[in-house]
Amino acid sequence: MAYVLGYWWADGYMRIHPNTGAHLIEIASVDVEHLQVIADAMGATAALRQVRKESTCHEMVICNQGLYHDLLDLGGIPNKSHVIGFPNVPTEYLVDFIRGFIDGDGTLVWNGDRPVIQIYSGSQQLLLETGKYIELMTGIPAPNISHNRNNYYIKWSTIRAKCLAIWLYRNNNSLMLARKAAIAQQFEQWQPKKSPERGTITEKMRLHFANYLP
Repeated sequence: MAYVLGYWWADGYMRIHPNTGAHLIEIASVDVEHLQVIADAMGATAALRQVRKESTCHEMVICNQGLYHDLLDLGGIPNKSHVIGFPNVPTEYLVDFIRGFIDGDGTLVWNGDRPVIQIYSGSQQLLLETGKYIELMTGIPAPNISHNRNNYYIKWSTIRAKCLAIWLYRNNNSLMLARKAAIAQQFEQWQPKKSPERGTITEKMRLHFANYLP
């Protein structure tokens, strides 16, 4: 369920209906089939609906007071976009949580022939802690936080993006967004045209990703 928590941390919100008092947990995404996969994994009764008639975005809505309070206990809050921090996730589940977060609010793209992974958020603190946890687990140095309009983002590129993609998506039978997992597989096959600059690859990265480094 750490993956679902990460996906909600990225694209979810929670609210109490002002008229009925219903406790609602919602996730919005253009990947409607993936929302159904998440609902099935939760074993939850969820309503799936189009956000607006002209929109490709859908939302999954679960009415469950117990789940609402579970999210509160984990650090979830209404109106979380700019203020939420990193939840207390056990070490063994960090990869699942972060993969869910990236599947929701991240991108895996090619910049020319270079692999790039970016994560966006309105919360600078959340990105700061995400980068630190990734470095702790993998040895991939935490990137600097950049600002773009109303959002912040962190970015890994070239060999660091490749290693991060391998950590997140390879040999993992848990939940993942298929279209991003497919790009991660392409990243795995990438090789730099020249040797990375000194310091790009840390010793801990060499321990974790020895078979994938130049």
